[in-house]
Amino acid sequence: MKNVFRLLFFAFAFLGLSKFAEASHNAGGDIQYEYISSTGGTHKYKITMRLYRDNSGITLPGSAIIYACSANYPTVSATLVEIGSTGGTGVVAPTLFDCVSSSNAGVTIHVVLYEGEIVLPGNAPDWTFAFSTCCRNPAIDNILNPSSQGFYIEAKLNNQIGQNNSPEFVSEPVRAFCTGRTFNWKQSVVEPDGDSLFYRISHVKDDSFGSSCASANIDYAPGWTYDQPITTSPPNSLIMNPSTGLITFKPSAIEIDVMAVTVDEYRFDSTIYVWRKIGEVNRDMQIAIASACTPIAQAGVVLDYGVPEIYQDPINGLPTVDYQCLDSTVTLKFAVKLDCSSISPDGTDFRLTKPDGQPLAIKGLTAYCDNNFEASEMEVKLYKPLSKNGKYFLYSKVGNDGNTLLNKCGFPMDEFDTIQLNVTGCFSADYDLENVTIENDLNPVLEWFADTNSYPTYLFQEWQIFRKDPNQTQWNKIGTVFNQFKYDFKDAQIGFIKVDQDSYDYRVEMKLNDDLQGPSNEVHSILLERDNGIVPVVDPDTIPVNLEWNTYNAWPVDSYSVVLQEKVNGTWMPEYLHYNVSSPQNPVLSPDTTYQLFVPELFPGEYRVCVRTTNPNDTQYTAYSNCLPIIITVPPVPDTVVVPNFITPNNDGTNDEFIIQFIEDYEDLSQVTIFNRWGDRVWQSGTFYDNSNPWRGTNQNGTPLADGVYFYSVKLVNASDNYEYVVNGTVTIVDAR
Repeated sequence: MKNVFRLLFFAFAFLGLSKFAEASHNAGGDIQYEYISSTGGTHKYKITMRLYRDNSGITLPGSAIIYACSANYPTVSATLVEIGSTGGTGVVAPTLFDCVSSSNAGVTIHVVLYEGEIVLPGNAPDWTFAFSTCCRNPAIDNILNPSSQGFYIEAKLNNQIGQNNSPEFVSEPVRAFCTGRTFNWKQSVVEPDGDSLFYRISHVKDDSFGSSCASANIDYAPGWTYDQPITTSPPNSLIMNPSTGLITFKPSAIEIDVMAVTVDEYRFDSTIYVWRKIGEVNRDMQIAIASACTPIAQAGVVLDYGVPEIYQDPINGLPTVDYQCLDSTVTLKFAVKLDCSSISPDGTDFRLTKPDGQPLAIKGLTAYCDNNFEASEMEVKLYKPLSKNGKYFLYSKVGNDGNTLLNKCGFPMDEFDTIQLNVTGCFSADYDLENVTIENDLNPVLEWFADTNSYPTYLFQEWQIFRKDPNQTQWNKIGTVFNQFKYDFKDAQIGFIKVDQDSYDYRVEMKLNDDLQGPSNEVHSILLERDNGIVPVVDPDTIPVNLEWNTYNAWPVDSYSVVLQEKVNGTWMPEYLHYNVSSPQNPVLSPDTTYQLFVPELFPGEYRVCVRTTNPNDTQYTAYSNCLPIIITVPPVPDTVVVPNFITPNNDGTNDEFIIQFIEDYEDLSQVTIFNRWGDRVWQSGTFYDNSNPWRGTNQNGTPLADGVYFYSVKLVNASDNYEYVVNGTVTIVDAR
């Protein structure tokens, strides 16, 4: 009797689904549920079901019966109504032919959506929502007797610890693939309650003897199993990531297969501090494996030339996208969707070079991945914007994830495939080197100006300072200024000795966004020289000091001035005597014109002479030359003191020391000071010069000085005779060893 009852029950159930029995060729489906409300002890849920049919079978009915079963309550049912399309034809699965043509796939799959509500009589740990029908596509290869196998899908609910919304599948369950390529196929779900999910490959099922909510696993044909439902290379290499639902496999045979995926849902029970399973959704899927993907899929990752802003460069043939200056995001649109799992978010799938060939750092890649974890466009985000007119080149690389980009059909973007970015509308930074002046006869100082309206100030990185030395053609970087509003720089590499020897050329260059903006104009320092040597001792009764200097090139010079300064107690006094070079009395028409400086009105002592000129259009800029020392002396009184004019400090016992005869006659002051050729003091005695401990050709620290001409100043005072006198002259060091 029990068997008869089971047969009668199956028969009535089959009659209730007679339209489905005729429908055959079921190609997949899934069920989701959504909690609506509770009344008393009952709970209302919305049920959504999608069914997929091979169009070689007949259409599906406009409604379907869904059952809800629990060991604790009688079985309940509800009728789901077709939504959207009518007549059970549905719409073609949207991703079916992305990789394989309809003729190669051998199937066309339609999707039909059903919705309805069901009321559960109470809470139970084992609610099952189920639907079953007949039959499957007889062309299926991986299960036994496919045409006689039924079709069963279910979802489960445990509402003892609260009502629940199931995870909802949002990716497509039917796809066509081709042999020989590795595919990443995402089973994406949305979980509205924030519960934890676990993905797994499960058994494809039929109902069990026509019962409402009981199922049986379908037997696989030899060579296939439920967790290896596709013939792959290498064999049995299909895997599913339990955390993400990503299925990875490389099909190796032409076939039609079925497989199933289950998503388990867990919630933390804070009462007993354990994770409890509260739900489960299942998906039944039919997969077609074709011999070859479409030519556009086989082309790999290529830009979509159907998008208006993408075109082919007529000269080099590269795919090209136009961009405006200061864009910092590059958007790429592709002919075949990308496999999002192949994208390295750190941006290492690409390299970007600027028009000058220098790299521009990529911050990362962002793809707008859809429910199938595929993307038709992607953004390349840059650390710094595009800021130079010209052609940038974005080329493919193997990223840190071990691959280049893949399209959804498993075909890669070849390494070094290049996309051209054509950038226009960039700015031109406006800046000029205004002045080069010798500061205090020590170092060249540069002064420049920049128009901050001519460039984006937020892109500023540094000023780079360049110098070209005499008789050289190469410009050398000598310094950096990181404050964009600091418009001056002291060249400490050129000291007081070098400024008296040569004129130096300078220029500056701004660096914005890692790009040098081009060199400024070139300006050189003013070099002041004597036409008759560098010996600075002058007898007022002799000829004038003859001066020469080069023409200054920072601005059109209308006049130069000669500046004379006196050194008092070791300090240079402010300038007090100017000679206007362009005056009728002293015309200077070209750099080789000699200017005669007359000094008879000066008292004996230390002086220095410099040249300066002021910008007639901008008087804040004044350029000074180097300064030349001048020591004014008078002939000594006969027999007062006798000063040697050379020493040979080589320890041979002859002329080793600077012995000044009769200096001991001066009881109140007898001080000796030695200067180098540039007027700097290198040695000085105490108040009284002691011939028993004389100067031996060293500096103040006792280090021997270089051979050459030096200048001395001997100050003598005898108060009792009312006698004060200064003796100036030169002494030559010759180390004759």
